[in-house]
Amino acid sequence: METDKELMNKVKVTWRCPSNIAIVKYWGKKGNQIPCNSSLSLTLSNSFTEVEAELSEKTTDEVVQLAYYFEGKINEQFGQRVAKFLVDNREFFPFIAEKAITIHSSNSFPHSAGIASSASAFGAISLALLDITYSLEGKEKNATFYEEASNLARLGSGSASRSMFPGFALWGENQQIRNSSNQHAIAIKEVHPVFQNMKDAILIIEDEPKKVSSSVGHSLMNNHPYAENRFKQANERTAELVEILKTGNMEAFIQLCESEALTLHAMMMTSMDYYLLVKPGTITAIEKLMEFRKESKVPVCFTLDAGPNVHVLYPKAYEAEVEEFIGNGLRDTYKKVIFDEEGVGPTKMNS
Repeated sequence: METDKELMNKVKVTWRCPSNIAIVKYWGKKGNQIPCNSSLSLTLSNSFTEVEAELSEKTTDEVVQLAYYFEGKINEQFGQRVAKFLVDNREFFPFIAEKAITIHSSNSFPHSAGIASSASAFGAISLALLDITYSLEGKEKNATFYEEASNLARLGSGSASRSMFPGFALWGENQQIRNSSNQHAIAIKEVHPVFQNMKDAILIIEDEPKKVSSSVGHSLMNNHPYAENRFKQANERTAELVEILKTGNMEAFIQLCESEALTLHAMMMTSMDYYLLVKPGTITAIEKLMEFRKESKVPVCFTLDAGPNVHVLYPKAYEAEVEEFIGNGLRDTYKKVIFDEEGVGPTKMNS
């Protein structure tokens, strides 16, 4: 029979975690990654990060000995962020006292594509390392495993907390929503058939890394003149969206989704320092999409991340019409398009 030490030396796990796109936006945080408002997102499928984590004997006396590879190459910048995450949360990872960690990470999408790569990366890292902790402690994984992983992922990237669940997920305490929490996300289980199998075509308007990081953006909400009203509005809209998803009111979904996207960018444009992340192609795509919806009556809408790229959301039933419109009507607005869809959440891979 293998000793604990032999078992520990063999630990290697691989997890795949998807990104997500927020419908009600999280913008503004306090304390240790606590959101100033609740948010609600759609978990994606094809846009994911895959992480392989492996333990070996430590060769230094550093608190954390970590080698972080991205797409096969050492990535010191993100590796330092992950090392800090491990040090700050070492009570969750007791093995780091004795073991070195090697992480190999890769994305299914271009790194600067404007897809929330920190969300999928910290999601996959948290799942892999928590899985190792469970394995070494002989614990069985149950429903609370994903809650724990969501809490951990939040400490690395707030949005990552929502990538742990299939379909729609909600993060942040909201007095109108039972079991909502600032510590971890929850799955939205009551979803009308009209909102099941949603598609997300991501129009890459610009593939340069964004000029203002999300962390800076969040911090600019601290003294924002509209902050309190915005947080109140977002909490109300989160509760409203939960009802919309239940009842299947597509018209209300479209209105809320697009208003949230524009509100997020309005917060950036009215902060001190103010900044602008939308580009001419963003505006053109939005205007053409609204015109197409009006003329065709196809229930398609847009949302935006904290960048210039446009997420085109639509039910699978309208896939042919929307994809033809994207290929023809919007072709001049984007550099490339990534076709994604509602996903089933994280997956453990065979190492």
